[in-house]
Amino acid sequence: MKRSVNFSFHHMVRIPEPELMEDFTQVESYAKADFESAHSFLVRKLQDRIPLRFAPESILDLGCGPGDMSSRLYLQFPMANFTFLDGSEFMLDFCKKRIDTLVPKKRNNKIDFKKELIQDFVPESPYDLIFSNSLLHHLHDPFEFWAAVQRSMHQDSFIFISDLMRPDSVGIANQLMNRYANGESEVLKQDFYNSLLAAYRIEEVKEMLEIVRLDSKLNLEPITDRHWICYSKQRN
Repeated sequence: MKRSVNFSFHHMVRIPEPELMEDFTQVESYAKADFESAHSFLVRKLQDRIPLRFAPESILDLGCGPGDMSSRLYLQFPMANFTFLDGSEFMLDFCKKRIDTLVPKKRNNKIDFKKELIQDFVPESPYDLIFSNSLLHHLHDPFEFWAAVQRSMHQDSFIFISDLMRPDSVGIANQLMNRYANGESEVLKQDFYNSLLAAYRIEEVKEMLEIVRLDSKLNLEPITDRHWICYSKQRN
């Protein structure tokens, strides 16, 4: 039975975008974009919330994209085994090139690049850290995302997910685009705008977590005027 959420909040209706980025021009402009401030900020949020002395042996990056965030994640935990998953061949190629420049020639850890749709992904074994940035808003059925997270976790996994928040109106979406993507290419500006319209609101994400019964395990909070994070609660 397919679960559905009745998102009946009085806000701008969500406008989905394609699930995969498979247009090379779009992928390339995304890969070349300057995400330094947003992504380094996100890494700091991860560092702040992860348990002290946490040393994951296995890490899953769901929807790795062109690898800017993935490379930052790798530099945090260079000894871990990694699985980078994306449904787009172009994205995965960019990610692989980025990671390859960071990995020493003689390495003991295993790094897998998997071209697979999230709904088809069945891990061989669970991961210690499950990470995802800006994937959820691409999915037409958000429960495919949470199901993949649940298939990939064990009881002590640390989960860290971030994504965009849908603004209240098209006008605010335009303001956000002009504020944060003004210096970027037209392709990227349009992509950011479309992503804002496709994003889920924090109330909607909260409702998803309740439905899949992860609300007791995960904290959810807004961290900027356009991003939220969701991460494992610390055990006492």
